[in-house]
Amino acid sequence: MFKPVVIFYSIFLLYAPILYADDSSIDVEAQYELAMRYAHGLENKEGQPNYKKAKSLLEATVEQEHSKSMYALAWLYYNGQGDIEPNDELAMQLFERAAQNDLAEAQYMLGIMYAQGRGGVEKNSQLSLQWMKKAADQEYKPAQKIIDSLFGVVKKP
Repeated sequence: MFKPVVIFYSIFLLYAPILYADDSSIDVEAQYELAMRYAHGLENKEGQPNYKKAKSLLEATVEQEHSKSMYALAWLYYNGQGDIEPNDELAMQLFERAAQNDLAEAQYMLGIMYAQGRGGVEKNSQLSLQWMKKAADQEYKPAQKIIDSLFGVVKKP
């Protein structure tokens, strides 16, 4: 009878910090992954996205300079997901921070925003192309397709 209690207690001590941790104590990548689960409706039985919870988790990871979180939060603001009001200026700032950290998806979106003149900037085809090229140089297919369709300069495999 003594052994099962010891085994249970050992397992409890091993996993208790994970099971009872609040969201802020989870490492940045895990917190980002949890935010994505909320955004895609994988954290409730109904399968409904919880953008408010996702936004809260992403904001915490953005403070820690997590590029994928910057991009994901920017996307929520860009599209106005759920009860989150669209905010092009904030989306632009977040896309730019992530793009400066060499995240290809953010570089692509920054190119789109400059092409459209969204986010408090005027249309600027030169900056749009510059950011698209950076994303294409990282093998980001959507950017490669745009550059290829415009200029035919992307090498095909």
